[in-house]
Amino acid sequence: MSSFQAAFRRRSHPSRVLLLTGGLALCGYAAGLSTPPPAAACGCFAPVDPSVPVVQAGERILFAHKDGEVTAHIQIQYQGKPGDFGWLLPLPDVPHKRDGGEGIDLGVDELFTQLTSTTQPKYRLNRVFEQCGSGISRNAAFGASASEDQAAAGTGSQPPQAPSPLVFKESIGPYEAAVLRADSKDLMFNWLKDNKYFVPSGTDTVVAPYIRAGAFFLALKLKAGLSEGDLQPVVLRYKSDLPMIPIILTSVAATPNMGVQVWMLGAGRAIPRNYFHTVVNEAQINWLNGGRNYNDVIIKAVGEADGKHAFVTEYAGVSSVMRGVLDRSGRFNALPSLATTTNPVAFVEQTLNMFAVNSQLTAILSRVLPLPAALASQGVSLSTYYQSFRSYIEGDRARNPGKYADIEAKLADFPNQTLALRDELKAKIADPTLEAAGLFNQHPTLTRLYSTLSPEDMNRDPVFSYNPSLPNYSNDHVATLTYHCGGFFSQQRYTSATLELASGLRRQFTIDQVNNAEFATVDAPYSEQIQILREVGEPEVVVDNTDAIRRALGMGGCSLGGPRSATPGVSTSLGLLVGASALLLFRRRRVSSTR
Repeated sequence: MSSFQAAFRRRSHPSRVLLLTGGLALCGYAAGLSTPPPAAACGCFAPVDPSVPVVQAGERILFAHKDGEVTAHIQIQYQGKPGDFGWLLPLPDVPHKRDGGEGIDLGVDELFTQLTSTTQPKYRLNRVFEQCGSGISRNAAFGASASEDQAAAGTGSQPPQAPSPLVFKESIGPYEAAVLRADSKDLMFNWLKDNKYFVPSGTDTVVAPYIRAGAFFLALKLKAGLSEGDLQPVVLRYKSDLPMIPIILTSVAATPNMGVQVWMLGAGRAIPRNYFHTVVNEAQINWLNGGRNYNDVIIKAVGEADGKHAFVTEYAGVSSVMRGVLDRSGRFNALPSLATTTNPVAFVEQTLNMFAVNSQLTAILSRVLPLPAALASQGVSLSTYYQSFRSYIEGDRARNPGKYADIEAKLADFPNQTLALRDELKAKIADPTLEAAGLFNQHPTLTRLYSTLSPEDMNRDPVFSYNPSLPNYSNDHVATLTYHCGGFFSQQRYTSATLELASGLRRQFTIDQVNNAEFATVDAPYSEQIQILREVGEPEVVVDNTDAIRRALGMGGCSLGGPRSATPGVSTSLGLLVGASALLLFRRRRVSSTR
């Protein structure tokens, strides 16, 4: 038994893992979980800040947990044929709507765009230049039970056996949704087949851990005539002791090293309860190029944990960073007036002042104000079309009326559609946006966790809990790059540089390496520490690679033991340096006194 396994056996019984239910699994077409390309229409974050690494996650979830109830906002990402879209989600209880009735609600992609942007890791350099003298020549240069017995019994009351597993079904937004009892796999799969719900190949073999009395499944399919561009996040509310992601079920359609991004709202900092916690060796991050190798470093760092089961903390702190982001003052004040805005150009421009331009918005607008086929054939996207709507409709249309012949009837009928269009925008985007914004007023702490998993490693469902005693963790990482003067005869003012991290680790570079952003990997571990986090107390360090990393960087010596602080501060190497200096002074005094 490895030290990792032993550590976890002390913590929780292994047999409990498969009994933990009530999270999510995204089961799409075989290619459905592939990472979508960065584009506004996907609701993906494409940062312009060069210090922000670009990471595309295959799954994005926001969990809020309070008083035994989980609220889960789930972004559904899918690429493929609409008829091949199938989504299955195990749940510990029947979900209910915000008004209390059985069912699910719709969410918004903007929530995840803003969450990603606000909490994204940043890697910034403070550049310091030594004052150099003049030389001869110088160039200017989802839901786990608290106990095994509770898990076996289920958190909800066990429904009576019935010929049909159906609990309820509803039509909501772009989806046909159904909640089914998970007492019998055969009954559930037969119902899905009879009702034309797509079940991805291989799902039958991985669904077994979630089949038991008192458990449920949510199934989604797209309505007829809709496409993947109509997909919208869903919001679930259900009773559960802890949030959990049923990653075992996700494995059926996952891609290698698929990113799993989780935000947790609660009373304290969130932790991976049955996965390791990894502190990344930031000396492997390419600071010279804004951390562009960040995702590769994460893949390698979490891969060093036993079973490759580990999460890294990317942000932990006040949830107020998201307050006023989705619900800025007066944002939707002009929404009522859209019902009487009969000019299509004015309608679109007012709409774009209130709503983020993404696939949710363009899907709604395109049914009433479609993109002309001639423009589509030229490669004009829906987002470009609406963002330049006045130019197209009032300018290009006057010069080239034939290109717009196929939409003239729609433009003429537009005044009859404004009321219904306004109501759709309110119900599908405005109301869910404000409802999501309210979560950040209800929960004081926000945590962002990230991991990468390949299908073969998706054999344990990650469960999440809280430890309010853990310190905050900033997503803003700052290091110092000090440029060193060249020698007296050097042709360059600066010939080398030292990168010093907040942890005290240092790397040396030539000036050419700095100028060309040449950041070679270090022959050292990618994880500085591998820890176990519990609901109380300090992290338990199961692997500490600090000394090995220091040796690989040519720093020598040893470091103070103990868990790494999550908040940048005074490095342990400073304390050792002071101690070494004091010891040297003591020895010198002893020598001088004996002479």
